[in-house]
Amino acid sequence: MTDPPISESTRTSDGAILETSAVVLDVVDIHRQAAFWGALIGEHPSPLRGEGGWLTVGPLGPATFLVLQKVPEEKSVKNRCHLDFFVPNVDRAVREIVSLGGSRIGGPRPGGGVTMADPEGNEFCIGAFRRNREGKRTH
Repeated sequence: MTDPPISESTRTSDGAILETSAVVLDVVDIHRQAAFWGALIGEHPSPLRGEGGWLTVGPLGPATFLVLQKVPEEKSVKNRCHLDFFVPNVDRAVREIVSLGGSRIGGPRPGGGVTMADPEGNEFCIGAFRRNREGKRTH
């Protein structure tokens, strides 16, 4: 027996099956991480919810939010998924991220991208460029 086709009721208004609503990072110290990420994206995090297990830091785009989820275990391996951020000045951003408690863990790569980590080791990349749908850099 084959699965039935995906119905219109499972699709978003533009026909996609999935639409981003949040990027969730697992963290141990939710208050420290909220301060770090709030400073990076220029937002004041929401109050804790779910018995202290969740909070929303702020928007990453028009309809996508950065959410922190409190977990008991520390990060132990390389992230399989990470965030990429545009910054106008990579060197200045590296200094500011480090001053907030983050760390530089790689780069610069050819073209200037740098891999950073938040205070708990969650990796993210910064660069003074964006990419279009085909992966070509735009400035």
